[in-house]
Amino acid sequence: MFDWFKNKKLPNNVVPFPKSDYIPPVPKTEPPKEKPVTVYYRLGLTDNSRVSLTMGYSEITMNKDGCQNMIDQLTLFMNQLPDTEVAEDDE
Repeated sequence: MFDWFKNKKLPNNVVPFPKSDYIPPVPKTEPPKEKPVTVYYRLGLTDNSRVSLTMGYSEITMNKDGCQNMIDQLTLFMNQLPDTEVAEDDE
């Protein structure tokens, strides 16, 4: 069966593939390096059922009551801020 392909002649309108032993090397491209990320804060659970909040070099851990107290204080101070921000659509 393979002998049939060896004896087969190419038609006149076919250009034969050039014969060469040279194989060009594949260039090695390195993926672009990402710049290091900046972590502003980290919030998560600890192994002793506490919530950990890390900002910079400081870290606080709170239980459930401490978390609720922090939420209440943030809400209180948030409500004292004036509503002066103008949306971009209003300009």
